[in-house]
Amino acid sequence: MAELPEVEAAKRLVNCHCLGATIVKAIVDNDTKVIDGVTPAVLQETLTGKKIVSALREGKHIWLQLDSRPWPSYQFDTSSAFIVKGAKGSQYRSPKVSDEEEAFPTTHSKVLLQLDNGVEVAFTDKLRFGRVRLLDNPSIAPPISELGFDAYLELPNAEQFTEALKTKKGSVKALLLDQSFLSGIGNWVGDEVLFQAKIHPEQSVNSLTEEQVAKLHTAIREVLDKAVSVDGDKEQYPRSWLCHHLGDKKLGMIDGNQIETISFSGRTSVFVPNIQKYTGPELKGAKTSQAIDEDAVTDPDSDGENVEEVTEGSAAEKGASGVKTGVTETPKRGRGRPPKNKGDSSAKSHATASPAAAPGAKKRGRPPKLKTPSRASDGEEGGKDSEPAKRRGRPPKAKTDASKESVSKSSEEAPASGGKGGKPAAGEADLASPLTPKRRGRPPKAKPEAAEEVEVAKKAKVEEAGATPKRRGRPPKVKSEAEGEDDSVEAQTQFAEAAATTPTPKKRGRPPKAKSSS
Repeated sequence: MAELPEVEAAKRLVNCHCLGATIVKAIVDNDTKVIDGVTPAVLQETLTGKKIVSALREGKHIWLQLDSRPWPSYQFDTSSAFIVKGAKGSQYRSPKVSDEEEAFPTTHSKVLLQLDNGVEVAFTDKLRFGRVRLLDNPSIAPPISELGFDAYLELPNAEQFTEALKTKKGSVKALLLDQSFLSGIGNWVGDEVLFQAKIHPEQSVNSLTEEQVAKLHTAIREVLDKAVSVDGDKEQYPRSWLCHHLGDKKLGMIDGNQIETISFSGRTSVFVPNIQKYTGPELKGAKTSQAIDEDAVTDPDSDGENVEEVTEGSAAEKGASGVKTGVTETPKRGRGRPPKNKGDSSAKSHATASPAAAPGAKKRGRPPKLKTPSRASDGEEGGKDSEPAKRRGRPPKAKTDASKESVSKSSEEAPASGGKGGKPAAGEADLASPLTPKRRGRPPKAKPEAAEEVEVAKKAKVEEAGATPKRRGRPPKVKSEAEGEDDSVEAQTQFAEAAATTPTPKKRGRPPKAKSSS
């Protein structure tokens, strides 16, 4: 990633080849993502014919001071760079940009300026994370006006730096990457500064000692001075620097110490645990590669040691099942959210639990419902007649008083319409039994007394005449109440006899087969 040393080298490159020259032609790429706040045509027209007075830098931003306003501003990011045709520029190169892609003119050029002295300079950005703006005064306009002090040009002295840290919170690595506090420092420079100062990347700013703050201030000055002095050439950095191990697929060793990575706040940092010791409260969300591989389990309140919680009772005491009841070992944490600490109520219930209940751990979820004791188990009389256990689901509907009266009437009339000797039939006896379970659904409608007598008379006459029973089909029409009052039992009997002698109506369709004389 282009950071302060690389951006400072790009500014020096422009000042070396472009000062005092006039822009003869400006070619702006039609990329509205990189060209921000202005159309490519307007930017191209505005830059043509202007004279370059100087190039200025603030953090990771460079703007060209022209002989008249507005001025172009360039914000550098991962793959941003200035390339001058025929000139050797910064030795920094993004790992995603090859040598062929840096050949001039590059296919990723966003703004190409052709000067009257024959020089051609282009701003390139393959990944399109950089921005080009046209501002009247970039130094007092956002986003440059929102930057903190420049880490190379405006770094305060040790006393001022210490006072500035007292109002900050969070990790020290996150503070170094905060452009509103310290502009120009990126990921690799931040890791290098913390390695030189021997400070852990997730060390809390509030927990830094005065000695650590002094080392941090010195490391920022020394790392940036050395990187800028060699124009961001990585090969000229001291071999003891951590940055030489960045970008490797497998992190190796430095001075016999293992290099590790840690991720927090969405960023990945490289550090050496044996050199950069961690002190202070742990930040949430941090996870080292060593902790992931080994499943390191520590309690946040025990300084990294496993905790063994001892309750009332001796460790040698055992229950009936042979399980220790006096000592409770805290289970090790796996990946993910740690288990919740049990309160006093759970501890008391664990201590007073019976030995028989110790071997089986309760399943997670809703506890089973307690069964109510039956009458037979309590030793009461009539245990066999106890009510059966109710089934789960909707309870049966309570019958109304009218249905109860109909059931009682049917039970009183059962001897008259039952089998021999006046005894009720088997089916009727079962229905009348109190032990028969009630049917689910709507109870049968109670028939009126007159209709029941008519049906009994009809069945008797049909059996005596041996006539063919009527087919199932449409039920007979119900007579009105006036006719029902005038009819007597004799009239109903005559009606049944006439119905028995009346021939059965023919079915629709094929005629019935003729019966033989035999």
